[in-house]
Amino acid sequence: MANGGRTPRRILHTSDLHLASFGDTACHLLESLVDLASKTKVDLFIVAGDLFDHNRVDDNLVSFAMEQLRRLPIPVVILPGNHDCLIPNSVYHRADLWRGATNIRILRAPHGETLELPGLGISLWGKSHDSYESDVQPLVGIPRPQEDGQWHIAVAHGYYTTDESPPFLSYRITEEEIVNSGWDYIALGHLPTFSCVCNEPVKAFYCGSPLSGTVAIIDLTEERGVRVTCYQL
Repeated sequence: MANGGRTPRRILHTSDLHLASFGDTACHLLESLVDLASKTKVDLFIVAGDLFDHNRVDDNLVSFAMEQLRRLPIPVVILPGNHDCLIPNSVYHRADLWRGATNIRILRAPHGETLELPGLGISLWGKSHDSYESDVQPLVGIPRPQEDGQWHIAVAHGYYTTDESPPFLSYRITEEEIVNSGWDYIALGHLPTFSCVCNEPVKAFYCGSPLSGTVAIIDLTEERGVRVTCYQL
């Protein structure tokens, strides 16, 4: 959406790291992601679901992930996905482990919530998964963006679907929802392959997964609009 005068920003968009046990491949990939974020000088780090493989992971793995993300002097926004959803014993409810991670924000509202990042000129919306059921609709209820001089970023974890898609797919994200949202960029998670599902009028991309070797870097400028680059890990 056109909105003159916004400050250029750079975002790292990742998802589906599926941390399962301390010291596994995903742990090394998380370290690489944090290093890449520092090297590329991003302003915001987004995890579009499934940072953890399940909610039964050990506390030491949660602490490791938190300490890695705390290395970044920038906001980190995490969307709980279908693997690490916000059930009562979720990893994100272990308050003692997350205490002190002042740069980390977790999207907790099952009906969707907007985070304002005024220092970045970014408004970010997302809807957490709050159960293992398949009836979560990740973009239902997304509000129209305000004409407020900010970049508008949405985060969603699910399957992109079209009229030709099988009707039984869970976590459906529809073409109509994306096109009609009016947001600048929609950061998608759940699929392991980097892909663009919508280029105009709204850019919406799956970043793939670090486990399959990809992460997305998004550059937001008034002159060039939204530009998405696939980085190989």
